[in-house]
Amino acid sequence: AAYTPCKHIFDQNLEKFRELSPAIATWIDRISKEKWTMAYDREGRRYGHMTTNLSECINKVLKDCRNIPITALVKSTYSRCRKYFVERGRQAQRQLNEGQVYCSKLVKELRKNQEQACTHIVRVYDIHSTRFEVEESFNPITQRGGQKWAVNLNGRHCQCGRYSALHYPCSHIIAACGYVSLNYYQYIDVVYTNEHILKAYSAQWWPLGNEAAIPPSDDAWTLIPDPTTIRAKGRPKSTRIRNEMDWVEPSEHRTKCSRCGAEGHNRRRC
Repeated sequence: AAYTPCKHIFDQNLEKFRELSPAIATWIDRISKEKWTMAYDREGRRYGHMTTNLSECINKVLKDCRNIPITALVKSTYSRCRKYFVERGRQAQRQLNEGQVYCSKLVKELRKNQEQACTHIVRVYDIHSTRFEVEESFNPITQRGGQKWAVNLNGRHCQCGRYSALHYPCSHIIAACGYVSLNYYQYIDVVYTNEHILKAYSAQWWPLGNEAAIPPSDDAWTLIPDPTTIRAKGRPKSTRIRNEMDWVEPSEHRTKCSRCGAEGHNRRRC
C-alpha cells in the first residue's frame, strides 16, 4: 500500500489491511501518512524514493574501509567521492555534448510510457482541450488494465498519482498530449536534465599532495580515548552496524537450546 501513488487505491488497500489486523492498523494510523506513503507525499518531494537505499548504497561502497585506521578511512572516503563526482560529471557532460537533454534513465522510462500510451483511449472534456479521461486497454492474459484516469494538463495532474510523485509524464499524460499534439517534454521536471545533473557533480575537488608539505597545526589538542569504544575481543565486525532504525519491540519469545532444552542460548553456544 505504501508504494502506490494513487490515493484512493492506497485507502482501499489500507482498509483491507485494517480488516486483517485492526491492532496494527491502529498503530499505523498514529504515524503521519506523509512520512511513509507515496500517495500522500507532500508535493512529491521524495521523487519516488521510499527507502534509505541511497545511504545503504554508500554503506556498501565503503564496506571494505570500516576496519582500517581513521586516517586511511578519511583518505579512502575522499578518494571514492572524488571518483564518483568526476565519473558522473563526465557522463552528464558527454550526454550534453551529444545533444541529449535528459538523463538516460529518464529517456528509457519515457519510451516505456510512450509505448503504453499508444494503447490508451483518450476522451476530451472541455473545449480548450485541457481536461481528459484516459482509459487503459484491458489485457485478458494478465487481467490488468481497463482503468480510467482523469488528466488535467493545465493543473499538471493525473489521477493515477505517478506524475505528482515522480515529476515526469506518465503514460496517461503522454496520451493526452498526443491527442492534442502537445510536446509532453514540457511536463518534465528540470532535475532530470543533464544540465542540472552536471551542476550537482560540479563540486571542486583538490589533490591532497605531499603530506610533508602540510603545515603543522598551532592548536595543541589532547585526545583522550573513550574507554567505552574499546574494541572487544574477537574478530572485528565488518557487516552493517545496527542503529535505532533496527530497534524492535521486545518479544516474549526466548531462544531455546535444542541440545539441553534451556532458554537463553542456542545449540551452537551451549
